[in-house]
Amino acid sequence: MVETLVRTAIWRGDDLAIVEEIPAHVCGSCAEQFYDEDVSEALRRLAEDGFPPAEATREIVVPVFSLERRLTKPAVLLPEDTCVD
Repeated sequence: MVETLVRTAIWRGDDLAIVEEIPAHVCGSCAEQFYDEDVSEALRRLAEDGFPPAEATREIVVPVFSLERRLTKPAVLLPEDTCVD
């Protein structure tokens, strides 16, 4: 387990927020991230506050791509309650 700072992307509907400088424990084998209780609580509060734009440290522009016209066969939509790992 390695202690490091990470970043994560959080989607709320069609809105995307990126949170940086998150203290995390990262598994050296699988790269899974684990957060202390204090960090988890801070992330929860930020999400509940709706990621206020006035509190953002910076903004970035992110291009969005679609594979719709690049696929050789149509995508099959799964039911909403389907879990895929």
